Amino acid sequence: MAKKQKNTNYISLKESRAIIKYNMKQMKHYEALKRKKRDVSEYTATMRDENNIIEIDGLKTCFFTDVGTVMSVNGVSFDIPKNKIVGVVGESGCGKSVTSFSIMQLVQAPQGQIVDGAIRFNCDELGYDADGKKQCYDIAKMPTVDMYKIRGKDITMIFQEPMTSLNPVFTIGNQLDEVTLLHSPETTKEAAKAYSIEMLKKVGISMPEHVYKSYPHELSGGMRQRVMIAMAIAGNPKLIIADEPTTALDVTIQAQILELMRDLQKQQGCSIMLITHDLGVIAEMADEVVVMYAGRVIERGTVDDIFLNPLHPYTVGLQKSKPLLSSDSNKPLYSIPGQVPNPINLPDACYFKSRCTHCVAKCNGGYPKTVQVSDTHSVACCLFDKSE
Repeated sequence: MAKKQKNTNYISLKESRAIIKYNMKQMKHYEALKRKKRDVSEYTATMRDENNIIEIDGLKTCFFTDVGTVMSVNGVSFDIPKNKIVGVVGESGCGKSVTSFSIMQLVQAPQGQIVDGAIRFNCDELGYDADGKKQCYDIAKMPTVDMYKIRGKDITMIFQEPMTSLNPVFTIGNQLDEVTLLHSPETTKEAAKAYSIEMLKKVGISMPEHVYKSYPHELSGGMRQRVMIAMAIAGNPKLIIADEPTTALDVTIQAQILELMRDLQKQQGCSIMLITHDLGVIAEMADEVVVMYAGRVIERGTVDDIFLNPLHPYTVGLQKSKPLLSSDSNKPLYSIPGQVPNPINLPDACYFKSRCTHCVAKCNGGYPKTVQVSDTHSVACCLFDKSE
């Protein structure tokens, strides 16, 4: 009689206890590191290129769950240049939002932790070192108490759903004033109010004095999103992270919000990290594009590189799945076959292999290296790796 095969999806009580014990040890370790008082020199580094506002290098962010460690961001590396809009695109669960939360140090703790890599933030106050290199903060090593000086001022975020991001029990004015008073304690309440109303005018809100006194539930979705943008630009930030800022809005309001963001980006002279599922938004807004899949960057390039010459089969599939005006209405919309691999037991090979129709023998080896196709275009795919 054949031996019954063990169900690999089943976790025994002994294994479950071992996972919980390991999780507790790891979470205590990383939480202690965030609370530890450090000298500034311990979390400063130098920029590879001082024309970048952010340099993400080998970032790994994981979640310690009851069934194992989920590596949501697994060795992500890309740059955000100054005065540019970088679009981050990919399907749900690919690590886009976790990457942005890592930059802000807002990953849900204690389960979620940055375990490796660097996030170099180009800060003017640090100046240059003895070798003439631009000094910066490494956010991945920065204590939480010191991150408060940057978050909300130099780096801000526009969240996906403004109704859940705004506090329902405080007026819009109270929440806008808080941004100014927190980062500029010497400001008077009257000056903070005047500045808040000025920000509301800047984002195109009519009757800003009335909106200043209103509660979030009294405003429409588009108005709430404009308030979120006003809060984001109030500190004159160097980087704005927009996490799917138009998902909950109708098409007409989407266009207005995106146009507003682009105008403000030019006026403020800041950079934007734009996270979205919509390739049309990326094509219209972004200067550079980062394509993510299963926690990794699989392709990077300028907007022309990605849309005119997509290389990775996943990028090609994303573009084919978007309906066009010229598409045949009688044919079903294209969808990428298969499923994303289990994030707990990721294969030691290309994560897209089981869904790819262009596999070669090399795909059965280790995870593909990132190949620099041109000065601005790179791809992590065995089809373009010419090394033996």
